[in-house]
Amino acid sequence: MRAPHHGKFGFHSISARLFISVFLALLTFTIAFVVLSQFAHNNSDDARNHAIASQIMTQIEPFLAEAQALSAKNKLLEARFSLVVIKKSFDIFDESLNAKIGLYDPQGRLVLQTENTNLPDVLAPEPPWISQIFSPAPRHTIVDSALGYSLWYENRIPSPERPLMAWFNLFSGTVLLFTIMSAVLWWISHSITWRINQMSRQMSRLGEGDFSVRVSEHGNDEIAVLAHGFNQSAQKIEQLINANSLLLAHASHEFRTPITRIRLQIEIMDMLAARLDDDTKAKFDKRAAAVNRDLTGLNDLVESILLVSRLDAGHALQATEQVDLYELTRQECQHYPEATLLAEPVSLLAQPKLLTHLVRNLLNNAMIHGVPPIEVYLYYAQTLGDAAIIPSALIEQRQALDVSGDILCNDIREVQSAEAGGRLPAEFLKRFARKDKDKDKAKSQPNFAVLAFIDQGKGIPEDKREDIFSPFVRLKQEKKGSGLGLSLVSQIVEAHQGKISTDTWQGHTRFLVVLPLKPKSMTSETDKAKLSS
Repeated sequence: MRAPHHGKFGFHSISARLFISVFLALLTFTIAFVVLSQFAHNNSDDARNHAIASQIMTQIEPFLAEAQALSAKNKLLEARFSLVVIKKSFDIFDESLNAKIGLYDPQGRLVLQTENTNLPDVLAPEPPWISQIFSPAPRHTIVDSALGYSLWYENRIPSPERPLMAWFNLFSGTVLLFTIMSAVLWWISHSITWRINQMSRQMSRLGEGDFSVRVSEHGNDEIAVLAHGFNQSAQKIEQLINANSLLLAHASHEFRTPITRIRLQIEIMDMLAARLDDDTKAKFDKRAAAVNRDLTGLNDLVESILLVSRLDAGHALQATEQVDLYELTRQECQHYPEATLLAEPVSLLAQPKLLTHLVRNLLNNAMIHGVPPIEVYLYYAQTLGDAAIIPSALIEQRQALDVSGDILCNDIREVQSAEAGGRLPAEFLKRFARKDKDKDKAKSQPNFAVLAFIDQGKGIPEDKREDIFSPFVRLKQEKKGSGLGLSLVSQIVEAHQGKISTDTWQGHTRFLVVLPLKPKSMTSETDKAKLSS
């Protein structure tokens, strides 16, 4: 299972979402503020223009009534004189106000206008108000009279603050507002989420097995209550784990005494059995052998439980040393005639007893639950990506053994006997010679030691590959075993800051163990993350 990267959620973090939400709200408010400010600015101009236009209409309205009455009496010349008076009034207003002024009849036709003015011949309806808010062009005002006439009033020169200065002032204020509010918003979001991030990191450590972690209970809010509950839970779990480890350790020690006594009694009974007849002695030996096997299994179980308790307590790696992993693995493979070791000299800083348990348990697992024969590969790897790739030289060793029909254990005995005589077989040296490209590759500094155990099985189902490393999990219940072997192996690997996995390699079951050569100084942060995933 891949562990989450705490504190690196990007836009999915609470802090980011809080910031974005408030930022969008602030942006919406600012846009609304700008629109309303511009609208208010335009309305102020409209109100001023409308007041001026109303005054003009009030002054010319008597002349309009007079011209309308004269026209009704067919006194056109006198009516025309009234319009001339109105036109003269418009020119006077234009000189003082610098405005375009026009008069439209009840049918919306242009009657007269000021000089140098090009007003529409027909009065068009007003555009929608929304289109007038940000209009850069000078806007006009229309005032209607009781007689049905309409007055067009429009400033020839727009206000100096409209629209450039107005926009500059608004956006300069907006930038300042955004700067201040963003700083305040960041401080608010950070003050809310930093305790959550701290708790997330401590929870991650708790999940990794560090039950001593605690979080700050500062504050008087919901997060403080959550932190208090977390600390209580962590304390309770730590107490239970310590009590369980102590119980297992004491129980394991107590089991050793009766096991030793039973073995002693069997040895005494073996001495007495010498006096029995052959048939009776054969039956006795058969029963004794069965009891010894059961005692051996029980002793192994006790040793496993004791080792598990030590690993849980964190005392297993107190004393590490440089271990010749090749020699350790070779000695264990000698106890399994169906195991073939294909290896290069490998050494690392580790706890030798734990590595012995690791190799032995994986060999036992392959023999009991897998399909012999077993191939054990031991080699260096520079990166985690290279760990799953078995070196070509070791593959060629395997092919050479297939041709000869020998197993490596026999070759080892051949080498040992040759060393005693002061010579090594030329054929053996030729068989296991590395190619130049492999030598060049080996010159680069390795970072990991890799152990690969391959049997002839078809592999573990993908949905069970993580479960088999849990305690008391056995996929084949008809096979013997306590269910602690692979769990213990996983704990040993984890104690060395390594990684264990299982997959199918060339159609066969493979268990892959990757151990850093220097557990306390890993090669890179990327490798640390990969090993913990």
